[in-house]
Amino acid sequence: MKKINVFVVPIHGTVLYPYQNLKLRLTELQFYDAKVNNNYVAIVPVVDQQVDGIQRIQRFSQYGTLVRLTSEDYTVYASNKIYQAFSFARIKIDSIIKSTPYYMVSAEVLGDEIADEQALWSSQIIDQLKELAKQYLEQFQMNPSPQFLQIIQEEKNINKLFFTIASNADLPYSQKLKLLQIDDHKTKINLLIQYLKTKVEEFAQTKALEQKVSKDLMQQMPKQVNKSSNLPTNLPGFPYQKQKNNDIEKLQAKIKEANLPDHVREIVEQEMQKIEKGQMGVDSNVTRNYIDLILQLPWNQQVEETLSIEKCKETLDADHFGLTKVKERILQFLAVKKLRKERKVADSNGQGSIICFFGPPGVGKTSLGQSIAKSLNRPFYRIALGGVSDEAQIRGHRRTYVGAFPGSFIQAIKKVKCKNPVILLDEIDKLTSNHRGDPSSALLEVLDPEQNSHFMDNYLNIEFDLSSVLFIATANQLETIQPALRDRLELIEIVGYTVKEKVAIANSYLIPKQLQKNGLVNDQVTIPQEIIHKIIKQHTSEAGVRQLERVIAKIYRNIALKYVTDQQNFKTIVVDQESLIEILGPSIHSDKHTTPLISIPGVCKGLAWTPAGGKVLMIESVKMEGKGKFEITGMLGDVMKESVRTAIGWIKAYWPQIKILSKSITNINFDALDIHIHFPAGATPKDGPSAGVAITTAIVSLLTGLKVKSDIAMTGEITLTGRVLPVGGIKEKILGAFESGIFSVIIPHRNKANLVDVEPEIREKMSIHLVKTIDQVLQIALEGNGPNFKMINLANL
Repeated sequence: MKKINVFVVPIHGTVLYPYQNLKLRLTELQFYDAKVNNNYVAIVPVVDQQVDGIQRIQRFSQYGTLVRLTSEDYTVYASNKIYQAFSFARIKIDSIIKSTPYYMVSAEVLGDEIADEQALWSSQIIDQLKELAKQYLEQFQMNPSPQFLQIIQEEKNINKLFFTIASNADLPYSQKLKLLQIDDHKTKINLLIQYLKTKVEEFAQTKALEQKVSKDLMQQMPKQVNKSSNLPTNLPGFPYQKQKNNDIEKLQAKIKEANLPDHVREIVEQEMQKIEKGQMGVDSNVTRNYIDLILQLPWNQQVEETLSIEKCKETLDADHFGLTKVKERILQFLAVKKLRKERKVADSNGQGSIICFFGPPGVGKTSLGQSIAKSLNRPFYRIALGGVSDEAQIRGHRRTYVGAFPGSFIQAIKKVKCKNPVILLDEIDKLTSNHRGDPSSALLEVLDPEQNSHFMDNYLNIEFDLSSVLFIATANQLETIQPALRDRLELIEIVGYTVKEKVAIANSYLIPKQLQKNGLVNDQVTIPQEIIHKIIKQHTSEAGVRQLERVIAKIYRNIALKYVTDQQNFKTIVVDQESLIEILGPSIHSDKHTTPLISIPGVCKGLAWTPAGGKVLMIESVKMEGKGKFEITGMLGDVMKESVRTAIGWIKAYWPQIKILSKSITNINFDALDIHIHFPAGATPKDGPSAGVAITTAIVSLLTGLKVKSDIAMTGEITLTGRVLPVGGIKEKILGAFESGIFSVIIPHRNKANLVDVEPEIREKMSIHLVKTIDQVLQIALEGNGPNFKMINLANL
C-alpha cells in the first residue's frame, strides 16, 4: 500500500466511487498542488454529523476516492478551470496536514485487489451480481442503455463491477458511505447483493400483488371504468411503490402548491422528468437539491412594509444617539417611497440609490442597517464581504461542479423567504481580487437598479428579480472600493463621537444593555458620571464606542462575580477611581493633555486621520554635518515621503527669504548638511499628503532655530509654489486635537466649509486658523519673528 500527500476536494450529499469519469472544477492554486502530486486529487465526502458505522476524521469521512486529472476541458472566469478526471482508487486518510487555504491530507492508497485464493469465489459470485444488477436496472425502469448493460455483462474485474453497479444504484447516502469504507471484499459485495436482491424481490412481490388487485378490481368495477385508471397505492402490500415514489410524490406535491412563474415551473418539470425516468444516476441528489432550492425561493412573496415616518424616527432614535444627518437621509428615503406609493408612481428602476455608510469602526454602521429594516418591517440579512476574494461567492457555482452551491444573494433570499428584505453588505471595502476573480465586478450587476431585476446566479441558472431588495453597504475607507462600484453608492459619512456623545451613549444604551446582559439591576451597581468620563479618556481610544462597551461589560462581569460569591453580604457598589484601577488596571491613556507640549526647534505637531478618529501626529527633525542627505523614518507610505521631498524642495527654493527669520543665520550649505526627519510610533503605518505644512514648518523651525508654538497643530497639503491645498477628515482631526489638549489648529482655507460638521461647543473652544499659503502658516506657528514673515508675491497665489 502506498502513502501519498494529496489535496482534498470536499463534496456534500453524495459519494464518488472508483472507476468513474467526471468533470472537476479547480482553481489555479489548487491545480498547482495537484501537479506536485502527479495530477492527483482526493474527493472526500463531508460528514457533518455522526453516522453509525461511518469513520470520520474531523468533519470528513476517513475514506475517499483518489482522482487523476486527465485533461483540461475549458476555463471559467479565466481562473477557475474545469478538468476531465477519472477516479481509480480508494484512500484512507491518516492525518490532515493543513487546512488553509485548502485541505491537504496524508493518506493511504488502498489497492482493493482480489487475492488468488479468492479467485474461485470471485468467478462464482460475479455472475450472480451481474444478473441481479440487470434485473434491478430493468425492473426499476431506469432505462439503462444497451451499451451500459453490455459493459456490465463483459466486465471481468469484480472490484470494478462492484463500484460501477453501486454508483448507479439508488442507495441511501449512509449506505453509500458504508460501502466506500468497507475493506473486506466479501462483506461489501454481499451487502450490495443483499440490497439488490431485496429490491428485486420487493418489486416482484409488488408486481404480483398489483396484478392480483388489478384483476380483482376489474371484476368488481363497472365496465364503464377506464381500464387505464391509476390503481390506489395506499393498499396493504405496496412497500416498493411507497418507497420508490414517496420522495417524488412529495416533490410533485410541493411543485403543485408552489406559486412558481411559468418559465420556472417549466424548468422544474423538466428536472422532475429526469428524476422520474431515472436518468440522473449519481446526480439525482444534486438535482433534488436544485429543485428544493427553486421551491424554497420566494418568486412572488413580498412582506408588507411599514411606511411610517414617525415609527421610523422613533426606531432610529431608540437605537442610535445623534447621527442627525444620517437619520435625516433615511427619513428622506422613506418619505419619497411613501409619496410614490400614495400617488401610485411606478418604480421602474427598483429601489434607486444604494446607501453606503462609511466611517471608523464602532460608530454604528451595521446596527443602523438593522434599525432601518426594523422600522420598515422588512426582514434583515447581513452578508459579510470582508476578505471575500472568489466571485463565485457572489454569483454561485455552476451546478455541474462538485460541491457547487448558490451565491450569497440567492442564499439570503432563501433564508428570509421574501423578495424585499434589507440586505446589508458589510465591509464592502474589504473585498479583494486574485486569481479566482474579482467579487467587486460581480457586485456591479447586483447593485445596478437597471440590471438587478434580471440577476442570474450561476447555480440557479434562472433570472431572479432583486430590484425589490433594499441594499445597504458599510465601509471604513472609500479608497479601497473599486471606482465603478463606488459610483453606484450614495455615500453617507458617519464620523466619530465626541466625549459628550460617548457619555450620553453609555448612559442611554451601553449601561442598560450590559446590566441586563450580566444579570444585574440598577440598585446593585452605580457608575458616576465622572467615572464614565475617566473610562472614556483613560481606558479607550477610538472613534466609536465598541471598546467602551467592552470595558463596561468587564466592570459588570467583575461585580456579578462578587455578587454570586457573597450574596448575603453584598452591598450596592459605587464604582470609584480605586475600584476602576482594581478592575481595569492602570490607565492606558492620560485624560489631560495627551500630547506633550514640546517646544524645541525642529518639532511640530501635525493632524492625522485614522480609522479610530483624528490623532495628533508628532514630527521631529534634527540636523548634522554630512553630505546633503535626507533621512526619513517612521514607517511612511510613498505619498507621505513625497510630501517630505516637496517640503524640502520648497525650502531650498525660497531659502533666501526664509533665512531672514533668524538674524544669526547668514547662509546654509545644504550639500554639507544631513537632515533626519522622524515620525514617532514607528510601528504604525502612515501615509497621505496632509502632513505637508507640518513637515515644512518643522524643517524651517530646525534650520532657523525658531520654536513652533507648543499648543498648536496643523494639517494641509503643500505645493512647490507654497500653496496650501485642502485635505480630508477635518472634523475628526479637530476633534482629535481637542481631546488631546490642543486648542489651536491651522487648516487650509478651502476646508472652511467642513467646519459646519464640527459641533458648535467644540468650535467655540478652539482657535481655528484658515490659511492659503505656507507663509501664513509660518506667521501663525513660529515664535519670535514668525509673525513678521511674509513671502514675496506668494500671498496672492
